[in-house]
Amino acid sequence: MRRTIPPRLTAVRPRFLARNVSTKSITASRGGLIRFVSQADGKTYYGLADQHLRDAETLSTGHPFSGLAKPTGVRQPVSRLLSPLARDDCRGIVCIGLNYRDHADEAKMAIPTVPVVFYKPVTALAGPNDDMVIPRASWEKGALDYEAEHLKLTSATKQVIVIGKEASRVSEAQALDYIYGYTVGNDFSNRTWQLDKTLSGGQWCFSKSFDTSAPIGPAIVTKEALGDAANLSIRASLNGETMQDSNTSQMIFGAAKLVSFLSQAMTLLPGTLIFTGTPAGVGLGRSPQVVVKEGDVLDVEIGGIGKISNRVVYEK
Repeated sequence: MRRTIPPRLTAVRPRFLARNVSTKSITASRGGLIRFVSQADGKTYYGLADQHLRDAETLSTGHPFSGLAKPTGVRQPVSRLLSPLARDDCRGIVCIGLNYRDHADEAKMAIPTVPVVFYKPVTALAGPNDDMVIPRASWEKGALDYEAEHLKLTSATKQVIVIGKEASRVSEAQALDYIYGYTVGNDFSNRTWQLDKTLSGGQWCFSKSFDTSAPIGPAIVTKEALGDAANLSIRASLNGETMQDSNTSQMIFGAAKLVSFLSQAMTLLPGTLIFTGTPAGVGLGRSPQVVVKEGDVLDVEIGGIGKISNRVVYEK
């Protein structure tokens, strides 16, 4: 039975700053649902935008997937793009590991028979142009004791499923009905914390859960507008150099399988994000290994959805 979510539109003010990146340089291939600061009045809105993301038709107050938020007919100019889903409106971030065949091959790991699941908190969300802020406890530890050798900060390009209506115990045949759309995501990881059991106890979540470690955007493209989500180019670059270049057809478990599988154990509420895994080319899998450092810029682009660009900064 579907639950109505109380209206919530005002975003929590982030503790980090976005770079001054023009929206003209970041586009969504088909437009979609965005969240933005208006150039006209400085307020934050949800809105429906075209692929240029320069202005948007605002939505009335309400959770964007509650059925209460309706187009107002009023267009506002976009000053700054935010995460297309506010922290208050996100119902959880579920992540899938080792879900691309080419990534499993580079990691020399067996193809999993069931999805590998981990989580990020909603506080990990960041916008398409926001800085990714590395916690002081992370970079300070590495800088003092290990320098770049063990301070392994890497990113992973991911297509993100956005749940549009409550899903519980749904079949694979029904699963796509519960998806609102898709967006671009970057799963940022601290490999030092992930691999050193004395720092994290050997589990993944701590190393992948720091604030701003899950930038998404620039828009959420509806499944109807996107078409075949299982055959899209997916690329990532570090300071302009291509690091990952693959296709979502490399996924081991597709969108329908993931939604159905997860819904057998947990209720997926509207606004739940599912990070679907990363293709080959992650920094840890390269020889020599590639790590990111302060000042680096990571660009992630998925065909038909759009591009995000995030700079790495160290928390002071």
